[in-house]
Amino acid sequence: MEYLIRWLIVFVVIYLIYFLFVILRKKKVKDFKENTYIKYLIRVYKLDKNKLNSKKMLHLVSLANAFIIATTYIIISSIKNFIIMLLLAFVVLIPMQLLVYHIIGKILKKGEVKNV
Repeated sequence: MEYLIRWLIVFVVIYLIYFLFVILRKKKVKDFKENTYIKYLIRVYKLDKNKLNSKKMLHLVSLANAFIIATTYIIISSIKNFIIMLLLAFVVLIPMQLLVYHIIGKILKKGEVKNV
């Protein structure tokens, strides 16, 4: 239960940081649309920029990043050895990013098809 509460706190804090410093600021939204994550999703899943709802995409990417960071933190937080912690963080982080962004890409592609 302690891990779940810590995960939830980290998740909410990270999402609020994204929300306050990226989503609510017009200039940052423009920069965020040219972000590597967005370019990856558009290129790999062949999404049409014009058909995508940018607010929905911003929230999805922010939620995904908060989920990835919080989950990685919880997984590595119980390890005391710093080197093993770093190695495990990379081992967990990369597949988790690929998995979560694959799910987001499928969601966006499905939404794009429905909007046609």
